[in-house]
Amino acid sequence: MKTSFSAVLILLLVPAMARAQVAVEADARGVARVLVGGVDVLKDVGVAVVKPGWKGDLANQRTADPSEVSIRKEGDLTTYVIPLHEPFAGVLIERIVRQKDEVRLEFEAIPDEEAEIEAVVLRGALETAEHAGKTSYFIGDDEAPHGVLPPALDAEHYVVWGGRPRWIGFEKPEEQGLRIDPGDARIQIQDDRKWNAPHFSLMAMTSGGEVLARKPIRISLAFKAQAAGVLAKEANASGVAAGSDDRPLAIADARLDRDRVDVFAPVTIDLDVHARYENPFDPDQITVDAEVVAPDGRKTSVPGYYQSPFQLERTDRAETLKPAGPGGFRVKYSPVVAGRHSMTIKVKDASGEVRSKPLMFTAVASKSPGFIRVAEKAPHYFRFDDGSSYFAVGENVCWANDRNPLESYENWFGALGKAGGNWARLWLAFNEKGLEWMPRPTPKAGTGSYQGLGRYALDNAWRLDEVLRIAEANGVRLMYCIGTYGEFKDGGYFNEGSWVSNPYNAKNGGPCARPQDFWTDETARKLYKRRLRYLVARWGWSPFVFAWEFWNEVEPNPAVEAWTREMAAYLKEIDPNRRLVSTSYGSPPIWNDPNIDFSMTHMYGQAGNVLDFTSRIHRETQANLKFGKPYLLAEFGIDWQAGDQKWDPQGRAINMHNGAWTAIASGSAGTAMLWWWDSYVHPKDAYQVLTPVRKFTDSIDWANNPMKPVERIAVEGPADAPETFHDVTVSASKEWGRTPSNRHEVNRDGTLKGGPVAMTLGSPKRGGDGKELYSEVVWTLDMPQPGKVLVRIGEVCTSARLRIAVDGREAVNRALTTGEPGKGPWKSSRLLEPYKVWVASYDEDVAVEVPAGRHELSIANLEGDWLQVRSITVPSYRSSRFPDVDALAVAGDDLMVLWVHDRNSTWRDPYSGAPPDRWAGLKLTLDAPADSSWRVEWWDTFKGDVVGTVETRPESGRLTLRPPAFERDLAGKLVRVR
Repeated sequence: MKTSFSAVLILLLVPAMARAQVAVEADARGVARVLVGGVDVLKDVGVAVVKPGWKGDLANQRTADPSEVSIRKEGDLTTYVIPLHEPFAGVLIERIVRQKDEVRLEFEAIPDEEAEIEAVVLRGALETAEHAGKTSYFIGDDEAPHGVLPPALDAEHYVVWGGRPRWIGFEKPEEQGLRIDPGDARIQIQDDRKWNAPHFSLMAMTSGGEVLARKPIRISLAFKAQAAGVLAKEANASGVAAGSDDRPLAIADARLDRDRVDVFAPVTIDLDVHARYENPFDPDQITVDAEVVAPDGRKTSVPGYYQSPFQLERTDRAETLKPAGPGGFRVKYSPVVAGRHSMTIKVKDASGEVRSKPLMFTAVASKSPGFIRVAEKAPHYFRFDDGSSYFAVGENVCWANDRNPLESYENWFGALGKAGGNWARLWLAFNEKGLEWMPRPTPKAGTGSYQGLGRYALDNAWRLDEVLRIAEANGVRLMYCIGTYGEFKDGGYFNEGSWVSNPYNAKNGGPCARPQDFWTDETARKLYKRRLRYLVARWGWSPFVFAWEFWNEVEPNPAVEAWTREMAAYLKEIDPNRRLVSTSYGSPPIWNDPNIDFSMTHMYGQAGNVLDFTSRIHRETQANLKFGKPYLLAEFGIDWQAGDQKWDPQGRAINMHNGAWTAIASGSAGTAMLWWWDSYVHPKDAYQVLTPVRKFTDSIDWANNPMKPVERIAVEGPADAPETFHDVTVSASKEWGRTPSNRHEVNRDGTLKGGPVAMTLGSPKRGGDGKELYSEVVWTLDMPQPGKVLVRIGEVCTSARLRIAVDGREAVNRALTTGEPGKGPWKSSRLLEPYKVWVASYDEDVAVEVPAGRHELSIANLEGDWLQVRSITVPSYRSSRFPDVDALAVAGDDLMVLWVHDRNSTWRDPYSGAPPDRWAGLKLTLDAPADSSWRVEWWDTFKGDVVGTVETRPESGRLTLRPPAFERDLAGKLVRVR
């Protein structure tokens, strides 16, 4: 590392107007203090250049020799030039600039030579004697967090706040506040009592790394005084502005925003309510409801909600939500039938109940298809209220972790809708659209003005209004996923555990001493129902809210299952439109509940271990259709640990394409929904996959044609072609746990009987009857000729003993050990920290000779802990008479949907350098009614065009299809014509 460095610090001071009363004073080194109304707020404000790894300072303005500092004053500008010496020679320039009602501190650090630094830090101190437990801090950002500088040190969470705010402020009650604009710097407030220093530090930091000689590193702060209460008012306005007063309970004003509205479009009533309450979100303190009477006399109860208006401001740096008026109660309702309606508002607080006069409006017929339901005629599919079909085509678009979230949603939904997407899944879990979380400071802070348990972040609610508006404008229906499993754990692979900041946690004042208490505690259930009521009240009017999803990936158990049944029943009771309800993960008790409308699963590979998900998606779909409800593969990706861009850097999107078409032909009610929306789909423009999918699915009346998967489709190659044999590789598909069976058979056409396959084998102490793992997997093979079967070993935990036998005769008995990297036969190893044991990756093929004919190959783990069997490869097994092609279909009495797929067309195939195979002369046969006749349309799945049409009839109950020549895959739509 080079150590020569020149730095100049320039301080610019502009006189404040009398009303601002902010001043910056500096000593002979330029070390400053900031005063508001003549009172010190920040002291010891100066710059340091920090060593890499935060191991001390390379240079610090505070240690400069005042005799070497030159000072120049020109009107409202004061400039300091501060030489810095070894080990980090350079110049620091400081300017103090006074302009109108603010004062700016500007710094430039200029190295003489190349240097490596951690950061340039501008630091000021707020003394704990003056500020601890007394001074509030405010963050001017779209999330508008605020809090009080802690009275006592929490050593584990000494960072009070950090981020890149538009501004930051400090204020004591009844005193003027200090507002600070940090420019582009990253800000951190930390409690230095952790290091026995009696102050808080406000730090403005630049990024580190290698800096070039004579290239300035700039950092600045601008200070402005604020009248007492201004900062607090702005922060509180973005949180809860309860409208409680002492006047008698009354509805002072209730007006419809229109008296004529389209069916399925909303009418809105904003209310002026005089009532006594402290928390406007607590139905025990105040409830606002509307009773709607439809033209036929049917009555519907519609919950109202509290809201605050906001205004979106955009700069080059970030979006900001600013309060745009007082909060109040609102009712929003979409009529579902045409005709004259009446609405009566009811308000109840502790003093009693009042009702408004009926408010009248007329609903007129519209082109909107309405809300989405389960199709009665075809219960594995969805329909709209008008009876038309809805097939979900889309992806996950769960959060926007950037400073311009609404702009991101505009870009994402704009591209998704243009490509034909009509479905997206949102997360509401303490991100920029969440409602309920602990306010800052908290270790796992969310985005938004969170207010803790039972109070909701109104800025986020307003933003979710906008997200819904953007989705509707682009034709995208949204599934609201309310929470995620990380709320109930700590740690996690992605550090997703957030129980420490969950407002239900007893340590945060909540009712639950342990995460599992959430499911059974009466108070917790009551508070969660309160949040459900708010969700229904604020967004239940919209047909573009496709469904409520309780959880992302919460593992079911009896307590979770009972909780889910209770909450699903409650949602159906309070949602005027009784929209769809689901959750993930589920279980038979959950999927069989009448108030759960469809099932979902998630599916990923790991580290690129699955090239083709076709068979897995097909099996998973068939297993879920047994519940008699629609099914969605709601998350999907090559690797759960890394985005699809890692494996598909060119964005060919073959995996997304295959997942979509497999789901269609397997009986799903939507496409396989890819997860990596922000890092893969949008930057790689993978949306193009969905355009032909949407064209194809729009051509099919799913809601009125009950179909089920076709079990027996024979695929044959050209009869006159020479017969050859090819290796078959079958990969394990369930990384952990037992599968329905541990006995599998590889068919001569390369397909698998008895899947899915468990990857992990436990020793007798971990595996066996009733345990979480199998100890043995048995394969039936019908070898056309003798050969070496390759058993691919993956990871081993602690130790294991691999035994492979052919027809009971032992062929392999091998101890597999583990240890530190490079100290054994393994390729790599890692320490499993929670258990202090080694996991070694062998990534090795073990060869076993198997004679010709039918044999059983058993693979077992005899001792130790666990081992992985990632795949088996059977040599020269599949005859060319059986092409390496999948054929999947769903069929009903009058309609069939078919997909034919080259199994070698996978996400890795485009990078092999070889062109895809061209399949010609194939013959497909499947069951069909003997007296039927079918029109067959063959579709190009990449263009969405019909490439051939033919009529055909079955013979002896089997329909023969001869698809046109194709590469990669081909879809078919078969319509019965007589």
